[in-house]
Amino acid sequence: MDEQSCRNKLKYLSSSEASLAVTFSSLSFYTPPLQQEGTLHNDKLGQASCSRCPQADGADTVRDVRSELHNPQRLCRANKVNGCIKYLMVLSNFILTVLGYLILGIGIWGLIDKESLDLNKINTLSTDPMLAFVVVGLIVGFFSCSGCLGALRENQYLLKFFTAGILMFVTAEIIGGIVVYAQRDRIERFLKNGMTLCVKRYQDDPDVRFIINEIQQGLKCCGVESYHDWQLNLYFNCSSPGVHACGAPASCCINPQENGTVMNSQCGFGTLHMEEVTAQNYIYLHGCMSHLTNWLNSNIGSIAAFGVILMVIQLLGLIFAMKILSDIELIKVHW
Repeated sequence: MDEQSCRNKLKYLSSSEASLAVTFSSLSFYTPPLQQEGTLHNDKLGQASCSRCPQADGADTVRDVRSELHNPQRLCRANKVNGCIKYLMVLSNFILTVLGYLILGIGIWGLIDKESLDLNKINTLSTDPMLAFVVVGLIVGFFSCSGCLGALRENQYLLKFFTAGILMFVTAEIIGGIVVYAQRDRIERFLKNGMTLCVKRYQDDPDVRFIINEIQQGLKCCGVESYHDWQLNLYFNCSSPGVHACGAPASCCINPQENGTVMNSQCGFGTLHMEEVTAQNYIYLHGCMSHLTNWLNSNIGSIAAFGVILMVIQLLGLIFAMKILSDIELIKVHW
């Protein structure tokens, strides 16, 4: 072997040793990502590290991933909706759904039973008390059903619809309360006109008749302003040819029951043409409007408390729905 070939071989060996040295030096700085501990495998760690991409500030470290994977309770809580809130919302909205549709059924039954949907009576449908049952029952049942199903199935669309409905109701109640307080005089005139209309329709609508009888018996009054308001009714007017002419309903009577057992439906007959001194022995002379106003003023605290309780219930439903929505969003993040 000549001298030149020996030199070439030495150069080749020195370059190979240098490359091997670089390779071993790079391997010496390599550190395994995580060592297996217990039943933890590298593939799970790889998935965890991929699901938790490093932040710019370096907040997420390998130690954080390892501690989270070794904490099954934390992972379970992060992938489940709060069961207590969920089923409490399901139960409460289920009860409200049943109640709402029960009210709706009563309203529909009342409209059908009175034949209020016939063409001859359709003009008076807007003043029918049963229409209020239909509207309230439909709204309560519909929104409560969406809240119940949304919480049960953890459906975001139904829960958002329920949340929007609650916000709308709370806003309407607040605005309505402000308007009623600011327009107290106009509300009183509205009630007066409504009661006058009920007096005129007393014999035409059994629901109106029931409401008027309850008001007159409960407040011990007769008519709107006085017992003479029954002259506005076609059947009780003194010019009427019927048996009720120039009389008042039995609910105006001071003692409508004979011997305390049997209702005397004719106790108010002929009282409208009597003098007040004589009529006061048989019927109440004062109207119900003043009694109703006094009752509202004396029970304003109870009415306000009922409104506050109703609003608190609605706000609790809103908070529960938002908590479930936030849990669902958190579950999606961990996916």
